[in-house]
Amino acid sequence: MSARHDFTKPAVRNVVVFALIAIVCISLLLPVIHVKLNITKRTAAGNQRIGEPYILVGGQNGTWFRPDQRSKLYKVSISNLSVTQLMSTIGPSVVWTGGWNGTQWLISGFGASSSAADASNPFIYLYDGQNQILAGTQHLGKQQASWHGGDVFAGSFDGGKWLLSGLGFGTNPNGRKPSNRMALGLFDGYNFTDLSSDIPNQWDAILYANAWNGQYWLVGGGWEGNEGVLFRYDGTNFTNLSSQLDSVIPQFDSVQAIGWNGDYWLVGGVGFLVKYDGQKFTDLTPDLDNAINTRNALHYVECCGSVNSLKWNGASWLIGGGAPVVVTEPLTAWITSYKDGTFTDLSSLLPTYIMNSAQNSSILSVTYTDDSWFMGGYENDHGMLLSYANSTITDLSYLVDNSMSTVNWVGGAELSGQSSMNTATCASPYHAAAVNLPIPTPKNAFAPCKLHNSIQAITAGNLVFLSQKQSSKT
Repeated sequence: MSARHDFTKPAVRNVVVFALIAIVCISLLLPVIHVKLNITKRTAAGNQRIGEPYILVGGQNGTWFRPDQRSKLYKVSISNLSVTQLMSTIGPSVVWTGGWNGTQWLISGFGASSSAADASNPFIYLYDGQNQILAGTQHLGKQQASWHGGDVFAGSFDGGKWLLSGLGFGTNPNGRKPSNRMALGLFDGYNFTDLSSDIPNQWDAILYANAWNGQYWLVGGGWEGNEGVLFRYDGTNFTNLSSQLDSVIPQFDSVQAIGWNGDYWLVGGVGFLVKYDGQKFTDLTPDLDNAINTRNALHYVECCGSVNSLKWNGASWLIGGGAPVVVTEPLTAWITSYKDGTFTDLSSLLPTYIMNSAQNSSILSVTYTDDSWFMGGYENDHGMLLSYANSTITDLSYLVDNSMSTVNWVGGAELSGQSSMNTATCASPYHAAAVNLPIPTPKNAFAPCKLHNSIQAITAGNLVFLSQKQSSKT
């Protein structure tokens, strides 16, 4: 006699429902898992990269703000050190910055995308690691409004759109005629929204840095009149933090670098480095100065020692500096790590010609990918490119030296938690690796915050399937 299943019983019904859900999920996930497996896989030994790991190197040939200034963007293979030139712009131009959102790069700076009347200016270049993505990037001139002809110095992604910051041109609240001013905008891949008029205390300054922590952006800059600026932006409201930061450090000139590690922010700039927990600032400058060589110390009075770049790789920070971007002072590049409240000076590992530079040198950008750090900058009008792994710094400047006078930015696909894209999947020190799957999700899907160590997650937009309980701490 054959057995019959009674589907009216709760236990049986639950099993059937669970099985149907599992079948649907697997059918949705298999195609994208297959696509992503050529990028990253998880093994018992840790994260392994499959395929061709690379870094992007952006900057210029020629001198800042002169007619001979031309943008340069290269893709450098980490495995065989081959170099591929990317991107072309029209006329004087420069690559200032770039960002990775899990599937594609956004690179920008100064210069027009083409000679068309409505060409994007500043240009926006999207790249998926293989090809340029045109999308809506070529004809944004009218949308860019007061940005037009200006500069993008920083960009970060909130999971749906980019926040870009830099320098624009327009009439300030207390001004009688147009002038340079801070610029802020949102870009979703097709549309550009100018937010410059909404910036608190708008004036003649540059927004050099911004980063996202899963709840809000932290945006900073300054310079003109030795007045720094720092504010929070949650997508709707601005909170001005400039006075609060100014009260903690002896002199607030300009913010140059901002980073988030899942627990706290580091904010660095001309003459200072602070830690910010979302409520209060702690001045780390004395400890940093004690760690690095006296020649490199961040003097508050003497111009213009600066923290130019800082990056979290899931375990520690790497911080680099020297003269700020576009400032040619006789200063020397330096590099240090920061972990558990302790700075470790790594400057002695730099090539001797950089440390003993007769004129000047500076580290302007740091990134982490494929188990290595990479640094970019300049030394006496020659582009600088370095890698750091296993306590050794390797000089890769020969890859770019003949064609780049300055490396302003280096970027690596962020597989180890260092992206500012999303604190839940990329910025937490407890989250070693996530496989990002671009699956549409319901509008009411929750936005995750932070994952405990050893949790692996498959992210689908804002939806996350967890193998362990999620913490809500940010």
